[in-house]
Parts: sequence; structure tokens; C-alpha cells
Amino acid sequence: MPKITFRWSRVRAWGIPIVALVAGAGLGVGAMALWGPGGDSAQALPAIDSASGQQTVTVGLQTLEESVSATGTLAAVSSSDLAFQASGQVTAVYHEAGDTVAAGDVIAEIDTLQLTADLTSAQASLAQGEAQLADLEDAADGSDSSDAQIAAAKAQVAVLQQNADDAESAMDDSKLVADISGILTSQPYAVGDVVSAGSSSSGSSSAGATSMGGTSSATSSSSSSSGVTIVGQDEWTVSVSLTEAEVAEIAVGDQVTFTSDDYDGEFYGIVSDIANLPTTTGGSATYAVDLQVTGTVEGLFEGTSVDADIVYLRATDVLAIPTNAITTTDGVSTVTAVDDSGNQTATEVTTGDTIGSYTEITDGLSEGDQILVTVTTGSTSSDSSSSSGDMSGFGGQMPNFDSSGGQMPGGMGQMPSN
Repeated sequence: MPKITFRWSRVRAWGIPIVALVAGAGLGVGAMALWGPGGDSAQALPAIDSASGQQTVTVGLQTLEESVSATGTLAAVSSSDLAFQASGQVTAVYHEAGDTVAAGDVIAEIDTLQLTADLTSAQASLAQGEAQLADLEDAADGSDSSDAQIAAAKAQVAVLQQNADDAESAMDDSKLVADISGILTSQPYAVGDVVSAGSSSSGSSSAGATSMGGTSSATSSSSSSSGVTIVGQDEWTVSVSLTEAEVAEIAVGDQVTFTSDDYDGEFYGIVSDIANLPTTTGGSATYAVDLQVTGTVEGLFEGTSVDADIVYLRATDVLAIPTNAITTTDGVSTVTAVDDSGNQTATEVTTGDTIGSYTEITDGLSEGDQILVTVTTGSTSSDSSSSSGDMSGFGGQMPNFDSSGGQMPGGMGQMPSN
């Protein structure tokens, strides 16, 4: 079901307290708290009239959002599986699993004694072949026999050149080098291990064995590997599944708010892709939706479970009150206004859009006005706490204004603009 949330818009600087509303999905009324200038500590809420079940609250500007909620798992956009592409014995290990590496860092290396000998031999053979070719070209007499000898010598030099290049590449491959920056989630090598070219990688690779004993360039693999795995930390994506009704509400580019039990605060993103075709399991059809985390967010980890709220409808800086505070008779809508002396007056209002259990007021009320709101007792939610304390009938949770997390921008993932 779509989830309705209500976020802070602004607080008037001249001291009139504003109501912050936060409502959970399916709850009739959101938790309310009075905040002073600049979002200071919450003031004490007026007591609920137990006889009438009504609450006096202060009206303020709100940002109303309607969203679809889903749960998914964080996955790094970039990752790399690496293995030694030359054979030999591991002589040094510079990074272990859990270490953070930068692209170009050497993770481990193997003994180069045999590789050096192979390179020296290949270079010597190449030099000899080039000398023989030069002698034949100097002695060329234009005969068919002479031309054939030169052609054969050139072909041999080409082979020797390739062998020398491969031997040089093998020397380069004696060091396993990180090709991306990130965290080493797997590093199986230890000093003394004997490795074969590519033997620790089961994934597809553009590199393969060559005529110089299986030497080639170390490459990344997109499939599983028993070698080194690096997971990038700069870009993240979350895949979720939504029903047909939920997918009908959202669009690519919609804003997303992420939360996780393993992360303090909120981070943000957008809908990056929506599958055209559903996946049917047990008669139920769902659509795969990809969500992209925006901005640079520190402290995220591969495989972390996250909750995502995909915002598909937003009204900002609107005067909104709980719909059950409004009485409509013969097309005329009224609310019960309360003055500073506690006197109650039926006040006519003009209403705008209704989002969830809240209705926009376009005329008849102003910021700072007091109204009566009916409280449905006994319908509290498990997350109905706020910074001003729990109040029956008001579900949802006040947003966290602690600067340590969940703020925009403040170095966290940024809420993209519409």
C-alpha cells in the first residue's frame, strides 16, 4: 500500500511554533509536536481532552509526500574479480580481506626468477632473429630463393617479438594490481602459495594462455571467482520488487529515501529503471525496479538490507491539517478554531488536495492558528513515538534532527531535485 509521510517545510523565525506531522501508512492521524524557532527542542503538547477525544494543535506549513515502500539489498555498481595471470609462488602479500585499496595498488606478487629468465631468453632470441633478418636483407640478390628466405625470417621475427611481448606481460602479471578502488571482500593468497595462470578465477576473461607458458594480462571478471574480489564504494544500487498497482504509481526519476538498521539516518536516490515485463511466482506478478543511490554516502556495505520509500507525489509548503478535523455540510467545509482564551469557533475553510489522511487548506486558516483535531484512541502504532513523547492515536515517528545523520545535504547522499 502507498505510504503517506509528512516532512518539515520551514519554521517561522518570529517565534510562532509550527506543527511537524509524520504519518505512517494506513494511520488516520500523524504524530504532532510543536517546535520553536529553528527547530529547537519540542515544547510540551496540550493534554488530550479525554471526554471529547480531541487535541488542540497549531497549524503550520507542511511537505506532504505519498510513497510506495519496498525492501531491497545494497549492491555496488562496480566490482572486480581478479586472479594471477602468471604462474609462480606467492612471495609477498600487501593487502588482506577487509582492506580498502585504491586503483593501482599492488595486492600481492609472485616470484619473478623464472619470469625474468623467460624474458631474458625471449629478448635474446628476438635480437638473434632480427640480426639474421638484417644479414639476409643485406645479402639479398633479388632471386626467388633470397626473397623466400627474407620472408621466412620476417615471420620468425614476428613470432619472437610476440614471445618477448608475452614474457614482458608475464613480468607485469607477477604483481596482482587493483583495477578499481574499493574494499577487498575476498583475498585468498598467502606467502608460499603456488598459483597457476588464471587458475583462481572461474569467470570469463579476455586473457588466455599464450605460447610463453600461459602468460597474459590480469583482467576483471564479471562472474564468480575464488581469487581477489574488490567491491567499489562510490556507487550503489538497490533492486526491489513491486506489484503492478505500485509500479503504476511510480516513474523513472522519482525520488527515493533509504533507511537501514545498519545505517544512522537517511540517504537518498532515484528510480533508475522499471522492468517492462513482470515476474510471476505462485500466480502473483511483480516488477523489478532498480533504485540508484545519489551523492557520496559513507558507511554503506554490500548486501545491507535497506528500506526504500519511493516518493511519487509531493506537495511542498502547503497548509495541511488532518482530514478528520474538517466537517463538510452542504458543500461547506469548517474546522473548529480555538483562540488564545480557549474559545471555540466554527471557521469556514477552502480545501485543496487530500493526500492520505491530510487535506490542504487554501483559505480560512493561517500559520499559527489553533484547531481541534479528533484523536482516535487505542489505535497507536509501534513506531508512534516523537521527540515530544508518545500520544495515542498519532502514528509515525518524528524525523531525526540530529546533525549526525539523515540530513540534507550535510555530506550525505543528496535528495535529487525534481
